Amino acid sequence: MIKFVKKTLSIVLALITVFSMTLVIGEVGALKADAANWNGTNYGGGKLYGYRTFLEAFGIDYDTYMKWMDDHDANSPNPNYYLGTPYVGYDHRNPRGDCWGAYGAYDTPGVPAMNCTGFVWHMLYKAAVHSGASYSQISRLQVMGGVPVSWANLGVYRIYFNSLEEAYASGVMEKGDVMWIYGSSDSHNAIFYGDSPRDWIYWDSAGERNRYCEIHSIGTCLGLWVAKVTQPNDIELQIDTKSSGQGTKFGAKYCIFDSKSKAQAALNNPDNADVWDKRKGTIVLDKSGHGVFRTKSAPSNSELWTGNTPNTNLSYFKSSAKRVSAASTYYAVQWSDSPGIYKDKTIRVFRDSGKRTSTGYRIYSFNAPIKVATPKFTKAKSIYCGVKLAWEACKGTYKYRIYYKNKNNQWTRMAETTSTSYVDKKVKNGNTFTYTIRCVDKEGNFISDFNSTGWKVTYTKAATPIITSLTSTPEGVQLKWNPSDNVAGYRVYYKNAKGKWIRMGQTAQTTYIDYAITPKTAYTYTVRCVDKDGDFISDYNDKGWKHTYAGLSTPKMTSVTEEAEGIRLKWDPVEGTVKYRLYRKKANGDWAKFAETNQTEFFDDGITSGKSYTYTIRCINSKGYATSDFNKTGWTAPFKGVDTPQIDNIAAENTGIRMSWQPVEGARYYRVYYQKDDGSWQNFATTTNTEYFDETVEQGKTYTYTVRCVNATGHFISDYDKTGKSAVFKGVDTPKFDSVESEPEGIRLKWSAPGEGDLIYCIYYKNSNGGWTRMAETRELEYFDKKVEVGKSYTYTIRCINRKGTFVSGYDSKGVKCTYDGVDTPQITSLESTEDGVMITWTPVEGAVKYRVFYKNSSSNWERLTLTANTTFLDTNVSEGKEYTYTVRCVGSDDRYISLYNKSGSKIV
Repeated sequence: MIKFVKKTLSIVLALITVFSMTLVIGEVGALKADAANWNGTNYGGGKLYGYRTFLEAFGIDYDTYMKWMDDHDANSPNPNYYLGTPYVGYDHRNPRGDCWGAYGAYDTPGVPAMNCTGFVWHMLYKAAVHSGASYSQISRLQVMGGVPVSWANLGVYRIYFNSLEEAYASGVMEKGDVMWIYGSSDSHNAIFYGDSPRDWIYWDSAGERNRYCEIHSIGTCLGLWVAKVTQPNDIELQIDTKSSGQGTKFGAKYCIFDSKSKAQAALNNPDNADVWDKRKGTIVLDKSGHGVFRTKSAPSNSELWTGNTPNTNLSYFKSSAKRVSAASTYYAVQWSDSPGIYKDKTIRVFRDSGKRTSTGYRIYSFNAPIKVATPKFTKAKSIYCGVKLAWEACKGTYKYRIYYKNKNNQWTRMAETTSTSYVDKKVKNGNTFTYTIRCVDKEGNFISDFNSTGWKVTYTKAATPIITSLTSTPEGVQLKWNPSDNVAGYRVYYKNAKGKWIRMGQTAQTTYIDYAITPKTAYTYTVRCVDKDGDFISDYNDKGWKHTYAGLSTPKMTSVTEEAEGIRLKWDPVEGTVKYRLYRKKANGDWAKFAETNQTEFFDDGITSGKSYTYTIRCINSKGYATSDFNKTGWTAPFKGVDTPQIDNIAAENTGIRMSWQPVEGARYYRVYYQKDDGSWQNFATTTNTEYFDETVEQGKTYTYTVRCVNATGHFISDYDKTGKSAVFKGVDTPKFDSVESEPEGIRLKWSAPGEGDLIYCIYYKNSNGGWTRMAETRELEYFDKKVEVGKSYTYTIRCINRKGTFVSGYDSKGVKCTYDGVDTPQITSLESTEDGVMITWTPVEGAVKYRVFYKNSSSNWERLTLTANTTFLDTNVSEGKEYTYTVRCVGSDDRYISLYNKSGSKIV
């Protein structure tokens, strides 16, 4: 049995059910080879048909097809696009459930499902769409039994194998090949998805779902077709410079030969036309430095250039690629160079690049040696271990080759590196050395010039610094050392617990303070010289110098005293200290830092009454590191705080509940709480007064309150009454309208105050849905509603709220109804024809502010004519013998209609 190579997912073989079909296979002369190796003339024992790949037949780009698969397989960001889609019989091509009826498919909108050929069709369809293929080509991607027939009709390059074993042994299978397998029970369509011909797996839709699976037939294998994703017969020769060089690479020519002897003869005889004429053809680099072996003859140098201007639009660069036999080896020799290409004296051999053209042809290529900028040293200097050379990167370079001048004044290769720096360690103090550098490509060819003069460096090494003193100071350990000549600075190190040197800092002075210290602890130090770039230019004492930091005296508390708002701490000063750090002991016995000061006392108001607190103190330096020990037992004091405040008066008023309490000596603030439904206390106010008015209450509810004293930082300094004091908030009586009356410009609402207090009245009207909509708020006892329409009825109600917006009364749920009558409808009394037009006259209406005049237009709609305060208007825009119809309507002070109008109007000819 063929060994199955797994591809990230565990493959569980499932029973495949697909639509069966029968096809008569015709005999065609077979092309065979001895070895199972894909080389252009060998088809692994299979039978060859067709003349182009299925990608060419359908207008699909090779890279697009491969990328679509890569972007939707198990290792992609979209692993569930196909994988896992349920399998169904017949023609289903819908992995996402978001398409339907694709060329007669059985797809159901919203239902993800695929059969085997439906999956292959969808994969090719997507690749075709992203390749810009036309819909006529896409529609030819048939499914079901039409697959092999479609391949034959389109001349698809395909191989027929008698068995799976024969296909496996052929070695011609490639990722992306489409397979049609005949089985004694059924036939199946899938995509080969092995990374090599021996990764014997395909990607298919079968059994329960879309998946990866070992290649097998349904029942006994009766044969299979493999439609090729690539062209095996021919290859495409290319030359590329890949990265940018120094100047244009346009016009560089290479002649192509089919034997190495012919290429060598051309290289040996640059002026012999007969030798060069034995070439297969020529490749010329285009404006991007890329060249393709083309079907059209290469242009001459005079055609390529007009003076120094390259003729980049020559028809040669637009001609098709020329394909050559994959069974042969091809060689390239440079005929002429260009400003961006070095003169190439090497015979170049084309090799398989692993890339394909958009139609699946293999690409054989090599990289021409570009010419890059001449590298220049930016640094050539002495460091502790030798001469350091550094340079700027040259774009397009693969490696840098470094040289030095030997005693015979000749350049000698020293090293090669991909880095932009190198250290020559084979130097002696006081000796002078000369260096240069040159760029090379991947094949080791020079691709840059070099500085023939070179850079000279006299190697000098700084003296190793010696620490002369280590002193304990209030700030830490002070280091001093002897100066070294010609240094930019000194780098200071200490040795950690593992014996490793750790960098502390760098200074231009010969002294340094280690602030990060602990009293009674030993430290080991060393120092090293650096230059302005931070490179070491001296050795160092690897054993170092040792010192134990003595530290300052341990500070002692002299008093720990309770006051009304906290505990006051005092201590004796410690000579030399910068600051003091204070700690409190936590419940678990650990010390917690809570303050720092440069004074000798501190008031702790961040505490809570009814508890005892234990304190300690230690000295710190300006960087915050401890410079003294501390009293580990500490000093303890209880904090009782002040008396518990008691609410002695509580009463409900019209707009809230008022409470008061006796002042507590020593209290800074009072924090007021109410009791929630679950019995817990909720803070809702802080005050310096001894009373509080709660306006956030609801009518008919009982509220319980308590009060607690807090200090300036908001910490508790008293206990509280855990029972609290209660009151019921009743609010005020439901307000009632005294009158709701229609006036000329609106409806006026009036009411009486239902009680005392700062009451706000909310006015509501009943909306079309029967609900109440808030219309206005006022502290007055009346409201005028102007937003009304003549002849419509409105229902109103009213409710009281306090300043916090809390309801303090009920409301009349039925409300009071009123119809807005407006004013009388104006009547036109006369229409008179004059020399200037039609004079319109109407009766004055009491309450009207202005009148709007209308005329009936050609569409029999009323159109505005004018707005006036008079009872007459002259319409001058009229024509003799034509009939006109007019009407008038009253408007109020804000131009709203406050009357009806005569819908028939008055006519005149």
